[in-house]
Amino acid sequence: MLQALLDRVSPPIDSIPTPTRWPVFGHLPMLTRHGIMPVVEAARQKHGDFFRLCVGKHSLFVALHPDAVEQILLTDKDSYGKRDTYDSIRMLVGDGILTSEGELWRRERRIAQPAFNKGSVAALAGKMTRLTERTLGDWTRRFKVGDEFNVYSELLGLAMEIIGETLFSLDLSARVGESAEAFTVALEQVSGRGNQMLQLPLRWPTPGNLRLRKALRTLDEVTFDIIARRRAEGAMGDDLLAAYLNARDENGQPLDPRLVRDEIATFFLAGHETTAIALAWTFYLLGTNPEVWDKLIEEVDKLDGRVPTAEDVQTTLHYTKAVLQESLRLYPPTWSGGRDIVAETELAGHRVYPGDRVLYVPFLMHRDPRFWDDPEKFEPARFLPGQAQGRHKLAYIPFSAGPRMCIGNHFTLLEGTLVLAMIAQRFRLTLSPRARIAQEFQITMRPKHGVLVRVEAKR
Repeated sequence: MLQALLDRVSPPIDSIPTPTRWPVFGHLPMLTRHGIMPVVEAARQKHGDFFRLCVGKHSLFVALHPDAVEQILLTDKDSYGKRDTYDSIRMLVGDGILTSEGELWRRERRIAQPAFNKGSVAALAGKMTRLTERTLGDWTRRFKVGDEFNVYSELLGLAMEIIGETLFSLDLSARVGESAEAFTVALEQVSGRGNQMLQLPLRWPTPGNLRLRKALRTLDEVTFDIIARRRAEGAMGDDLLAAYLNARDENGQPLDPRLVRDEIATFFLAGHETTAIALAWTFYLLGTNPEVWDKLIEEVDKLDGRVPTAEDVQTTLHYTKAVLQESLRLYPPTWSGGRDIVAETELAGHRVYPGDRVLYVPFLMHRDPRFWDDPEKFEPARFLPGQAQGRHKLAYIPFSAGPRMCIGNHFTLLEGTLVLAMIAQRFRLTLSPRARIAQEFQITMRPKHGVLVRVEAKR
């Protein structure tokens, strides 16, 4: 009788492995208690690369092999969408380029693309290095050999300032503190709602909802202030913000102000946080792998102390960039991805149907021994020129893949490499003995307690 009740709530898909689950609620109690990553890892040990989790009356198919992810993101992409799966993120960024679909997404992509081609991004290197120089000057005044500090919080502020000046031509340093705090609160609350068995409407005055609403108001204020300040200047310029303010819809009218807000929120909020996370995990790995630090310093010393350029990233800083890429392999900020199934199709040899969802997990794929030798080892040489030969093209997807690949991938790699090189020119940071390192699998994979580092003599 119990099985019959369960089958009525969640129709059986007999051929797809499914871990033991609760009646009616499926795997929701486990997901609420433990979080999604422990549940997925445990199921993977027993069921392999493709299995089903039951979330109430719906199925969540988990695909952990690059072949299946290739179907989702490339070969069968039209069978998948971003409808319900991205509802929680929409609370933060609305219908921006990350969450929109169809013609709206294509229009948004056309507007933003010129700002993110390789040439346009390379032209921003000077602003990136100037702001990094200012931050490192501040570090030099504040931190001496033996001092300890949370490098993640420092990098979060720097990345936010870089986004402000490069994409919006505005100095946002005065609002870094309140923006970072509001974004942290909003991300925690939105991520928590995704794991709750019962999601109460945002209008209900629960403590979590009140915190989320306050954080969203702050982020709205910051975002609309960015737009208002730019409009007040009159001259629109040629950056990303100007592209959206000058854009016209199909009727020749300016874009809806709310849509402009959503786009700015997407690039401002999501853009700075992922870069700061990537660099923070990089310094954790460097702090525990002194031989990699040695090689990194040896390479940046070839610059003879001068400020690196975009050209240096292409011609000189191969190992520095590889350090960042290897960090993105082990600790991808976007640790998972999901899609709604919008058309009946085949996935990993099984039929799947509209109304259900799929989840793929780059964090696990990047550590799969079938595609990576000694996968837990921090080995930047994997990403030196010519080393990717023979690797499955979907075994490494820190920026996703296909048409919905992150538009800011070149921006992040350039910014991250320049910042890393410039820090290595002045500082050597080791992991503090007091550091508490833990992954926080929210919408992004943050270092839960930050990354506490100690300043060492460079030599």
